[in-house]
Formats: sequence, structure tokens, C-alpha cells
Amino acid sequence: MPTKIKALAGIKIIQVSCGHYHSLALSEDGHVFSWGRNSEGQLGLGKNSRSQAIPQKVKSLEGIPLAQVAAGGTHSFALSLTGTSFGWGSNRSGQLALRGTKLKNKSTSRIQLVP
Repeated sequence: MPTKIKALAGIKIIQVSCGHYHSLALSEDGHVFSWGRNSEGQLGLGKNSRSQAIPQKVKSLEGIPLAQVAAGGTHSFALSLTGTSFGWGSNRSGQLALRGTKLKNKSTSRIQLVP
């Protein structure tokens, strides 16, 4: 049976996106919340941050007016109102569009501006 997410009570959520084992929520005031597995830094909380059962605010995106979020398998994206995209998490198959020759083993815990 569906259950209310208590940690997000009182926050107007305008979008939710789900990856393999993590989820993202975007609030009306532009904050991104993430929870679930963080094996590749896909929560945007730092790669060394543990998995989270309770939604956590992605602080590195604060102050950026966001329009949309998207969760992939083990990576995540946010799109700003100005059209700038930010990606974080696994880049093993180049899904973050980061340049380099060693894409197979690369993941990022930082939120990156994606060209």
C-alpha cells in the first residue's frame, strides 16, 4: 500500500524520478531531494556518503533554479531553468557525457556541469 513520505511532508513536490535503487524529488521552490542506494554517488551527497533511507537535500544544487530532475540506473541529472544540465553518479558508459579516455571506470561524486 502506498505510504506518505514523512520527511517530505509540508514540502510541495512537483516531480519525482526513480533510478534502479534511488529516487529524486524536486520541490516547487527548486530543492532536490535524494534517497536510496549511493553506490556510485548517484544521490549527489558525495560518493563516500552512505545510502539513505530518508530523503536528503542535495546541497550542492542550492541556489540554482531547477526545472526538472531525472534518475538513471546509477546516475542522476538536474536541468536548470536556464537550460544548464548537471549530472552526477556513474559514468562507466559515458552517460554523464564527461570527456576522457577512461570512461569504463569513472564515476563522480561531485555534481558536474554537463556540456
